[in-house]
Amino acid sequence: MPADPVTVVVTRVVLPGHEEAFERALREWVPRSVTHPGHLGVLILRPPTGGREYGAVLRFESWVAWENLRDSDDYRAFLEAIRDHLEHDPRVHTASGLEAWVAPAGAAFVPVPPRWKLALLTWTGVNLTALVLTFILAPFTARLPWFVGFLIFNAAVVAGLTWGVMPVLSRAARRWLQGPPAGPGHAQRRTPI
Repeated sequence: MPADPVTVVVTRVVLPGHEEAFERALREWVPRSVTHPGHLGVLILRPPTGGREYGAVLRFESWVAWENLRDSDDYRAFLEAIRDHLEHDPRVHTASGLEAWVAPAGAAFVPVPPRWKLALLTWTGVNLTALVLTFILAPFTARLPWFVGFLIFNAAVVAGLTWGVMPVLSRAARRWLQGPPAGPGHAQRRTPI
């Protein structure tokens, strides 16, 4: 789904003794990377003491924005600069749009459920969340101006969906979302990385 926002997670294992050089290259690259069109930000995850696996969570406004950065000369130069500091090639995982809610943890690719299933699951989650929040928030928002209550209610629905309802629903419905395993001769749809 090229127009949906994309999250990219890159993990790299740094060779022992190369941590300082790798971090220096990273500090030079990150400020340049976020100037690329459509790049919405990056979070660098440093390893715990004694660890050597670094993570980067990147957000892009679309698949095209991610591809443009990934295929740029600037990014290729960064990859070449850090190649000698890495134990092996990085692992790259991507998810776009609602797929990020239903992606299994640690998946090397994101199976793409049919959109109608994602829509039905989201509709169910919104209805459950809105029903519960109507009873919880009504006593507090009834005395507020209509628009303020509306904003508070919608913010609570989004938060409830993101951190509560959708993770639970997507785990419960994972087999239904993904459908039966592909048999011989049937290719499973995958989001390319």
